[in-house]
Amino acid sequence: MLINLDDPTSKRVRGVALLQLGFRPFFLLAGLSSALLLFYWGFIFQTGSERLAYGPISWHGHEMIFGYVVAVVAGFLLTAAKNWTGKQTLNGATLMLLVLLWLAGRAGALMAEVLPLWLISLIDLSFIPILAVAVAVPIVQARNYRNLVFIGILLIYAVANGMFHLGTNTVFNNGEAIGIYTGLYTVILLISVMGGRVIPFFIERGLSNGFTAIKRKSIDVSSIALLIGFAILHIAGVDGRLTAAVALAAAIAHGIRLAGWYHHGIWRVPLLWVLVTAYGWIVLGLLLMVPAMLGQLSVMLAIHAITVGGIGLVTAGMMVRVSMGHSGRKLQAPDSLVLSFILLNIAAVVRVLVPIVLPGLYSDAVFVSAMIWGIAFMMFVVRMAPVYWLPRTDGRPG
Repeated sequence: MLINLDDPTSKRVRGVALLQLGFRPFFLLAGLSSALLLFYWGFIFQTGSERLAYGPISWHGHEMIFGYVVAVVAGFLLTAAKNWTGKQTLNGATLMLLVLLWLAGRAGALMAEVLPLWLISLIDLSFIPILAVAVAVPIVQARNYRNLVFIGILLIYAVANGMFHLGTNTVFNNGEAIGIYTGLYTVILLISVMGGRVIPFFIERGLSNGFTAIKRKSIDVSSIALLIGFAILHIAGVDGRLTAAVALAAAIAHGIRLAGWYHHGIWRVPLLWVLVTAYGWIVLGLLLMVPAMLGQLSVMLAIHAITVGGIGLVTAGMMVRVSMGHSGRKLQAPDSLVLSFILLNIAAVVRVLVPIVLPGLYSDAVFVSAMIWGIAFMMFVVRMAPVYWLPRTDGRPG
């Protein structure tokens, strides 16, 4: 089943364009928050100065996984659910309330001197379950049950966030790390499921040369199963040969999957190569998990191959594609956004590969990578902001 990204409605747009559909406010805030979070993280990393509800490393991990990524997921699912079902998802005032709740969660982590920790946690924890309900209602109403898989993934995501906050409130020992890792692998699971549906479809349609991507159900199932298996072992703290072996098997399976989608023509289409390189970074991250699980490499390098390269590029690429398609514009990336895709790849190289080759430059690499990431997403915001606040070019809703 493919995810239809074409708007099924034909009524003329009315009201504030920014609140017409979920992708508009959430993608705009995702891009802006991503840049600001990384600029602030670079400042904290260099100076050690911070006033946060929890430790800086926990804050950084949480805000990227449960702040930035959740905004992208919200924008995508609220938009996709409308197309899956033909029913209106949150817009106008109700969409604004959900946006304000997300903003409150981001602000809460910066207000440790004003708000009690339990209240900060409660505000942040409420977002994902409410989002899940908002997406589930039209799916159930339309009896589009096959897409309830995304609600299940959201609920796992919510549980992961809950474990994080139980950890920050000293209720669950090591809850912060377990919650962040569970959230991270939930995101990768979402990318794997969604990517298998849309990336080969986008490539076939985008190349228009008769290319047919190789899609094998056995590879799809095994790659996702191995990813889940590795995630469980890693979260459970089972380091060593078993976890390394599963990581290697997962990397091979996902690599075979990606190879079946590949065609050299993608390099002429930025909205295609950004998704392929993103998936490639995930494969590399799984490969790096092999020496990491054997104690021969920092696990943080493998994690950041997956996050900076994989999540960073796939979210940027999908936000541009969905935004252009749902604003009545051509499905192509402007030159400034192509540059931002290149910068995100450079940020991943600096964060992951430079410390492997030149370990003495680790701290510098972290800071420089954060700044490059921030610049890339500020470019995204500057170029895409008018797309989000202006109506569709064809006058249709969305």
